[in-house]
Amino acid sequence: MRQIRRDISTTEKDTSGWVSLIAEVAEDMWHAYNLIAEKDYVKASTMRKVQNETATGSSTSHRVHTTVTIQVEAIDFDTTACHLRLKGKNVAENKFIKMGAYHTIDLELNRSFTIQKASWDVVALERLDLACDPTKSADVGAVIMQEGLANVCLVTPSMTTVVLRVEVSIPRKRRGNCTQHDKAL
Repeated sequence: MRQIRRDISTTEKDTSGWVSLIAEVAEDMWHAYNLIAEKDYVKASTMRKVQNETATGSSTSHRVHTTVTIQVEAIDFDTTACHLRLKGKNVAENKFIKMGAYHTIDLELNRSFTIQKASWDVVALERLDLACDPTKSADVGAVIMQEGLANVCLVTPSMTTVVLRVEVSIPRKRRGNCTQHDKAL
């Protein structure tokens, strides 16, 4: 998970604040599921079906891409698809959604979302740091090599992440002269 911005108060009396994140891999949805609790505020981009009524009485509907802030009332997580769905009331003024109207946000990979909490506890902050830094939870570092290609990976209990990929072109063997090929290897 990539952290875009973070504004969390660190005083003893006030631990409120927000963090903007982007889920990059499926496991990040699991971390988001464990970070988000009921009564938290989540701001994310979503699609909304809007109906317009003309003067003649006919109505048309179309889908609109909008940003919504909801107060979370229900959290659904599909473990097989790593899909996170948040349901709640709209708490921010929006052109397409009335205040207090219910809406569902589907958090998606590679889309930013913001979590705002009235109080960030120590467990949530540790989980946030763990989710944003895969090197903290890595069990093993591995280098996988073959001719002209090397991958540096971090192996965690639940996934393997490719940290670096190095590619080098290797010249072909020529008939009678393979010194360039041998030098490249």
